[in-house]
Amino acid sequence: MTEKPLTLPQYPFPVRPFAEPPEAYAELRAKCPVTLVQLPSGDTAHMVTGYDEVIAAMADRRLSRAALREPGAVRTVKGEDFSDNPYNLLNQEGEDHHRLRRLIAPAFTPRKAEKWRARVEEIAHELIDRLEAGPRPADLHHDFAAVLPVWVISEMVGAPVEDRERLQEWTDRLVSITAHTPEERLAARSESAEYVAGLIARRREAPSDDLLSALIAARDDNDRLDERELVWLGINLLVAGHDTTVSAIVRALYQLLRHPDQWKLLTENPDLVPGATEELLRYAPPSEIGFMRIATEDVELAGTTVRAGEGVIPVMHAAGRDTRHVSRPEELDITRDDAVHAAFGHGTHYCPGVGVARMELQVAFGVLAQRLPTLRLAVPAEDVEWLGGLLTLRPKALPVEW
Repeated sequence: MTEKPLTLPQYPFPVRPFAEPPEAYAELRAKCPVTLVQLPSGDTAHMVTGYDEVIAAMADRRLSRAALREPGAVRTVKGEDFSDNPYNLLNQEGEDHHRLRRLIAPAFTPRKAEKWRARVEEIAHELIDRLEAGPRPADLHHDFAAVLPVWVISEMVGAPVEDRERLQEWTDRLVSITAHTPEERLAARSESAEYVAGLIARRREAPSDDLLSALIAARDDNDRLDERELVWLGINLLVAGHDTTVSAIVRALYQLLRHPDQWKLLTENPDLVPGATEELLRYAPPSEIGFMRIATEDVELAGTTVRAGEGVIPVMHAAGRDTRHVSRPEELDITRDDAVHAAFGHGTHYCPGVGVARMELQVAFGVLAQRLPTLRLAVPAEDVEWLGGLLTLRPKALPVEW
């Protein structure tokens, strides 16, 4: 068992220049892939940085998200946050979790994702048309990366795309760690629930060919979920269905433009898009922060005994730089064939929307490379500012020219 150091690292680590993972991750992976850290709440947890260890932690059902709601459980922050909501799909385990995932799974299969590809390409082209008609430098984050995923999930679920700014503002508060207060997080929970309840009421009166209408039918006709579950499935889809994809797109585009040789390679070789997508998910996944679990019994993890009741945080960003699996992990190489990553999670909480998310990323990179091959950063890469304190990582703006 590892010994508790006298001074614990403070988690989460500060955002580094270029949005690179903390330097400490490499040392920890090599020497101590499971180490104690201190959380903003003052509690401690075991941070996991090695790829094998991250996968093992995510797969171990003795490490529970639902246990975060137990009295006295380890907390990431003081006050309520998204882990306190029993209706959030990410916080559920067992049969209820499986039942709700089964309801939404048919909408996100790889086959369904491919049916959406043509529409997503249309949206991407329209957004680029707007970029070309607008001022320069353009903000590739605000006017492309932050719009494409929310437009797509809004059409899939059945929400007005014009509400994207409200959805993003609620999302920022819902997934906040230190960027917002507990009161702001709770207000976002209430406001977003009221919004989705309104969408449900309108869809009951006028059903459509969208996912929310299908879920309403499952509620009203088959009694397969209750009203609160219906509302929160809607919120889960709208929030989780776009936030991580926004971050994945903008982080990847930043890294591609920061490495112009890789961007040029992609513009000249469209067939590289699928492999480049996996490499970018490895090199710059949407979040540097992992979702904490609580051990429901003693668990052995990489030689460390995690006691029942202790917290475990598998860090996805750290896992993708593991030298045991990836050669030259600090190098972005869109031609590599060993781009292993944990960007979509693993185990029972593996992202149910992975097929659609992966397709959106491929479309975003492919269409931009086709339409704007001379795309480049309009400011030095080190001047791009990154927003910390959230579960996902993204810049304040991404100014570009072409």
